[in-house]
Amino acid sequence: MSLIRQRYLGDSVAGGWSWLDPYHASMPLTNPDPALTDPKVTLRPWSSHDLSCVEEASLDPDISTGTTVPQTYTPEAGLAFIERQHARLTSGEGLALAIAETASNEAVGHVNLLYRPQRGVVGIGYWLLERRRGNRLGLHAVRLHSRWALQDAKLDRIEAFVEPSNGASIGVLKGAGFQREGLLRAYLAFDTRRADVFIYSLLPTDIR
Repeated sequence: MSLIRQRYLGDSVAGGWSWLDPYHASMPLTNPDPALTDPKVTLRPWSSHDLSCVEEASLDPDISTGTTVPQTYTPEAGLAFIERQHARLTSGEGLALAIAETASNEAVGHVNLLYRPQRGVVGIGYWLLERRRGNRLGLHAVRLHSRWALQDAKLDRIEAFVEPSNGASIGVLKGAGFQREGLLRAYLAFDTRRADVFIYSLLPTDIR
């Protein structure tokens, strides 16, 4: 993922898709209660009041290419995006939340956890509106969500994929305690290219 320049995978930035299996379906994630928050960001469910965030994201090709953010925005397409995020939870696919600034409750980004095929493993993905990048909001969101997932939801491992040129995202992951494990060559497929990715992970034992 990049807070500056990045091609996204699914509704993620550091990359993720999900697989549904009976084990995960029997142990679905739930919305954190109370909402995850710190002085900078609050992670909360998307709502119809967040359409302006979806509209702004749709104008950024680095977000709308490769995610379910609509490339051509209409209010109907924006609401459909929000409904898809709610459906990730109800289907057992994972958990998708808006990144809101705590002071204003304005949605400025997205973060999700989507199940991998291995038990207890999820992939994390995230994006931020361009005008709010560079303020460490991504780091705060990833740190909040990943620690909740490992400590409260009792997951065993969180994975993230990031292109080697994506220094901003690498900085977010390192700042949140993720460890680089290796390079996957030509792993991601985009419309006109394939991309290498670093794979990062976070385990309960990595949290200090």
